[in-house]
Amino acid sequence: MRTLVSGSSGFVGSHLVRWLLQHGHEVTGLDKAEPRRPLPAGTEGWHDVRGDILDEEFVERTMQEARPEVVFHLAAQVSVSVSMREPKLDIETNVLGTVNLARHAAAAGARRFVNTSSGGAMFGQPEVVPTPDGYPPKPQSFYGASKVAAEIYLQLVSDQTGMSVASVRPSNIYGPWQDPHGEAGVVAIFARRMLRGDEVTVFAPGTDTRDYVYVGDVVDAMVRAAMADAGEMCVIGTGIETSTMDLFRAMARETGYELEPVIGPHRPGDIPRSALDARKAQAAWGWTPQVELDEGLRRTVDAFREELE
Repeated sequence: MRTLVSGSSGFVGSHLVRWLLQHGHEVTGLDKAEPRRPLPAGTEGWHDVRGDILDEEFVERTMQEARPEVVFHLAAQVSVSVSMREPKLDIETNVLGTVNLARHAAAAGARRFVNTSSGGAMFGQPEVVPTPDGYPPKPQSFYGASKVAAEIYLQLVSDQTGMSVASVRPSNIYGPWQDPHGEAGVVAIFARRMLRGDEVTVFAPGTDTRDYVYVGDVVDAMVRAAMADAGEMCVIGTGIETSTMDLFRAMARETGYELEPVIGPHRPGDIPRSALDARKAQAAWGWTPQVELDEGLRRTVDAFREELE
């Protein structure tokens, strides 16, 4: 199968690319950034392309050359706190970039566009936790709003072109190779700082909960979304709430970290509770999470430990 992965240099994208190649698929990777973990030169079935999804001429040319049957769209601005400071960046990347990619994918003959949305930020603070698909979106950040808007635009593109669209709505993704330098990805940030013996900040009040889902399980959901008979929008999560302070303690045990956390200020746009009810994904795609949090944290810490040695 011919595929194109936008955001191929990123955290989830790099895992997805390797899965696709290992299973014999042809992959065109599209990203404006150099990969943190480049594939060996000459990797069979791999085509690496540099460019911006906002560059319409570049996207059109790339789609026409690749002629993907399935497009996996992961390129995005993913930080809630950045979105609150720079909402224009969110709109440009997460909405305009998504529409640009989808329209040219359809024109190039793609049968399925698998969009990476957000399962937590789009719902804001729902009354029902774990939150199922079908719950009305009420984002409390520009990031969440951009993901809701992108889904609406994608449905319009699908209606106009006939290209099937699926949206994977993951909760908080974690795992090996996550970038520890940004403002998103608390597991990666904690892992690196704990292993180095640095101070670790837990943003107030520390009781905020998130649903942490392992990157390999998210890749599995994306592949299942691509292969399903019909396009669906499904949340992806474990249904289990873990507070930031409980995550800190679990990772401190795994890393041998002995310092107390620094309590930082509350961040605008953060929500107090989030977990997802993924029963629709199980029914539509046969998807269930396979990696429990303790095992996923162990794998993640081991990967960061190898990087630092």
